[in-house]
Amino acid sequence: MLPATLPTVTVTARYLTPDGRPMTGLVEFRPPAMLTHSDADVMVGGPTVARLDAEGRISVVLPATDGPGWNPATWTYTVSEQLAGVTPRRTYQIVLPAAQPQLDLADVVPADPATPHYVAVPGPAGPPGAPGPQGPRGEPGAVHSVNGHTEPDITLTAADVAAVPAASVGAASGVAALDAQGLVPAAQLPSGTGGAVASVNGATGDVVLTAADVGALDQATADGRYLTRAPVDSVNGRTGAVTLGAADVGAVPAGDAVLLSGPQAITGAKSFAVPPSAAADPASGDELARRSYVDAVSAAGSWSPAAVGFAGWSFDPATTSADTAQYCVNGWLYLIGVPLHAPHTIFDLVFYTAGYGGGALSSSSYAGLYTGAGTRVGVTQPLTQLIPANEGQTVVCPLTSPYAAQPGNYWIALLINGPNPRSDGPGFARGASIGNAPAGSARMPGAFVRHGRLSSTGRTSLPSSFNPTSVVADSNAIWAALA
Repeated sequence: MLPATLPTVTVTARYLTPDGRPMTGLVEFRPPAMLTHSDADVMVGGPTVARLDAEGRISVVLPATDGPGWNPATWTYTVSEQLAGVTPRRTYQIVLPAAQPQLDLADVVPADPATPHYVAVPGPAGPPGAPGPQGPRGEPGAVHSVNGHTEPDITLTAADVAAVPAASVGAASGVAALDAQGLVPAAQLPSGTGGAVASVNGATGDVVLTAADVGALDQATADGRYLTRAPVDSVNGRTGAVTLGAADVGAVPAGDAVLLSGPQAITGAKSFAVPPSAAADPASGDELARRSYVDAVSAAGSWSPAAVGFAGWSFDPATTSADTAQYCVNGWLYLIGVPLHAPHTIFDLVFYTAGYGGGALSSSSYAGLYTGAGTRVGVTQPLTQLIPANEGQTVVCPLTSPYAAQPGNYWIALLINGPNPRSDGPGFARGASIGNAPAGSARMPGAFVRHGRLSSTGRTSLPSSFNPTSVVADSNAIWAALA
């Protein structure tokens, strides 16, 4: 954590693909060299890596570049964007003035980062300009016609506007007016009780009509015509005494269908377009288990790789040797086994160095990622750019391209060239040993080699592949992790 006396700036950004999906990758912020702040008694250096989250966003707090007390006093950050699917990578310089504690990279990213000596400097927005003068009022438009009339002096009647003349409301041969309740007033209704019926269907007096009088069927005739059973000629193409089964009507037999409720025994292997789910944690050994339940009990009460930010590791780093570090022999290709139990996109290879004086590695030093079949699926930049001088540090080495890994066993490859193998190279954390023979590669015959190396020496680059049967078990259990 930075000292509270150092002014800082919170830098944010969001990266999306052209169709709006979040991008993946990381953004690295690197000062020019080691910085010294005498008032805070602190030295600052090395990269700060901000990884894009599930929405393609980053947020990182960095020291302001113009804070008093820095040595050197004037400096900038080098920003390197390492985004999946984006090449070439964009690199540019920015300053972070303390007067602006919040900064979005989109406000300062250079239009052309390749322009030499181009440094993005955030500045305040300019003041709004004064409103301009109001324009002149336009001339009123001319009326060319009214309801089709074009004469100079127009007089419209009720008919011209599809209305009822006022004189016709409540008048004979006109229209009725409505009172306040929306009813026709009694004064506008005809007098008397209405006209008498002279005849019904030609009959007069006390008329009683039958079904025949109105052209209808009586009850008996209707029953005889419409309720008589007609003979069945065939059923589903069959004649005679027909007996149909479920298959004859395109159905599944009752014993072969899956019921939506009630107990039922289902046998045989089944495939589901959507995996079945459970609403509660299992209560017995033969019930479905939810992902959250499995995650909760798989490493209950112990540290897992995910608990400290890793996708997987060679072993718990808390079990490394307390007093010895691993110095690598020049030109040997060390292989460090890491199991993955779930799919994961790998961005980084991670080591822990107990100390490194710096300057001893050559540019032919690399780290890489291999499948259990010996195929290389990832490689880093030369380690001269990734392992800084330190007195004990977790070293994150980004792959040049992320790798979408499926569950299985993987090897992290480590190739060191340049330093004295017993003194001035980076000292890697290794497993605790029993005397001079650690048991890190204990396994059944033919099983995956957790800690090994290739037998050939003098290597200066990582091979594109190797035969797993050529891996030699190595007693030096170097710690490494995937992230």
